[in-house]
Amino acid sequence: MSTVDKRFLNTANIYKLRKVIGARIKEARQFRGKTQKWLADEVGIKQSSVSAWEVCKTDPSTDNLSTIARVLQVNFEWLATGNGPMEGLEYTPVAFRVSEPKPALDEDAQELLTLFGELPKSKRKVLLAFVRDWVGTK
Repeated sequence: MSTVDKRFLNTANIYKLRKVIGARIKEARQFRGKTQKWLADEVGIKQSSVSAWEVCKTDPSTDNLSTIARVLQVNFEWLATGNGPMEGLEYTPVAFRVSEPKPALDEDAQELLTLFGELPKSKRKVLLAFVRDWVGTK
C-alpha cells in the first residue's frame, strides 16, 4: 500500500468521510422536508440511528444507504460519495415490458396518492389493510 493510500485511510480521513455522509443524509432529508422519525420508519430502523448518522457517530450500512437514497429520491452515488448531482441519475432497469397505457388519474385519486406517499410506512400498512377489508379483498 502506498504512502498516499495509508494517509487516506487514517482515522481522521475516515471520520471526515463519515461526517460528509452524515451531512448529506441530513441535507437530503431536510431538502425533502422530512423528519428523522419519518426516515427511520421508511428505512425500518430507530430514529436514534438516523440521529447517530447525522451527527457522525455511526455509518449506515450499504443496504440502508440504498434505501435512504430511494425513499429520499436522491442519487445513491451523491449520497455515498458526494460525487454527481443530488437528484437525478435514477436507476433504470434494462428489462422492460410493453403494456397498455393506463388512464390518467382524476384529482381525487392524485390527491389520495400524494397523501398516501406522505404517510410513514407503518401507517401505510394499516391504511392498506383497512381499505382491503373495506372493499373485501386481501
